[in-house]
Amino acid sequence: MKLIQRIAVFTIAGAMLTGCESSSRQVSLGSILADPTPELRGLHERPVDAYRNLVIVNNAHLRLLSDDLGRTFYTNHPSRLTPYPVMSLTGNPW
Repeated sequence: MKLIQRIAVFTIAGAMLTGCESSSRQVSLGSILADPTPELRGLHERPVDAYRNLVIVNNAHLRLLSDDLGRTFYTNHPSRLTPYPVMSLTGNPW
């Protein structure tokens, strides 16, 4: 039993004395001073967040453009000249 305890103590002590391996990416004071917040674009957004917001805005702009074209060419409402009753599918009275 003492042999197992000695082996365990030496193994744990050896692991503690080994320490951490140095990283291949060394961090220097110059790199920190050059870009203190490398993951941020602007004050609070990462590049991924900025791209996501851009995609959402572009999607909204394309949908709004489609609505504007419908209003321009008068295709946003059904024709009132038909002899048949036309049901409003949007829920908005016209």
